[in-house]
Amino acid sequence: MKIGFIKDVHGYRAPIHPESIDKYTIDIHLEKDMFDYLNYLEPKNVKYISKLDELDIVACVENIDEKTVKNLKKGAVLIGIFDFDKIEEIKNLRPDIKILSFFKLPRISRAQNLDALSSQANLLGYASVLRAAKETSDVVPMMTTAAGNIQPSKVLILGVGVAGLQAIATAKRLGARVWAFDIRKEAKDQVESLGAKFVEASTEAQDSVYAQEVSEEENQKIQEALKKQVIDSDIVLTFAQIPGKKAPVLIEKSTVENMKENSVIIDLAAGTGGNCEGTEVNKVVDINGVKIVGETDILNTVKHAATKLYSENVRKLIELYIENSDDEIFVEMSS
Repeated sequence: MKIGFIKDVHGYRAPIHPESIDKYTIDIHLEKDMFDYLNYLEPKNVKYISKLDELDIVACVENIDEKTVKNLKKGAVLIGIFDFDKIEEIKNLRPDIKILSFFKLPRISRAQNLDALSSQANLLGYASVLRAAKETSDVVPMMTTAAGNIQPSKVLILGVGVAGLQAIATAKRLGARVWAFDIRKEAKDQVESLGAKFVEASTEAQDSVYAQEVSEEENQKIQEALKKQVIDSDIVLTFAQIPGKKAPVLIEKSTVENMKENSVIIDLAAGTGGNCEGTEVNKVVDINGVKIVGETDILNTVKHAATKLYSENVRKLIELYIENSDDEIFVEMSS
């Protein structure tokens, strides 16, 4: 069986890290110059891909072009972080290919070490706080100087999944005062366990693992309840997304217009429509001195760590697949 690793088209991560190469006990092949954008030297004693149609399993990150998909071996297994639209696109091109997307990984305990979405989200939460700290011209922690005191920044986190929890922890470590909101019932205890304050903004607390879509009326109530907290914040980070749906708008433009100058909103849902009115994908928008960051490549700031973690998720997935390709995990991922 031949395993191949290909570059992420227009990306900044790789599906394999140099430190993971020697951990494989099977025949693996790399696309040449795999690590150019990571500034790593080309590893020695590695095999390179000569023909795509010789590979039984191909691993990438999230960006793969049409030509590559068409050139894959008949019945090949393709591994990546493909959202539902990308899965459909690949299936339409090559219905014979088995797609193992981390987006469809089942939420069971023995799949935790395969969970690429969580490992990447963890780093995203960390990196987003650093991005906000870089964008604001204030400091995050309290400082006492001979010239006077600087109060700690007020940080609001909207959406408390893996990324949101890490953002809370990172902001707290930097010395910020932190508030957070999520529609899921279990989120309150998680937020408070990290030393942040929970914002009560919904009457429809959910029991699900992922946030579910709410009615337009309930969403309006949430926007109104959050408005005062958003206006009072120096930094707002939004992570609220619903799998396969457009992101809910939690911050109206009128709320942004009432925020303090030099406030920063990092909209991590920009790629799926944005949690804030006024967000533009891959742009920094200025509204009355308030910056809305809609960048979708914030993980680029921690690309080495992101590649290292993703590489291990992929390796463990491949090892399990070779051991038992009929495992229920793969049945669900490829359904």
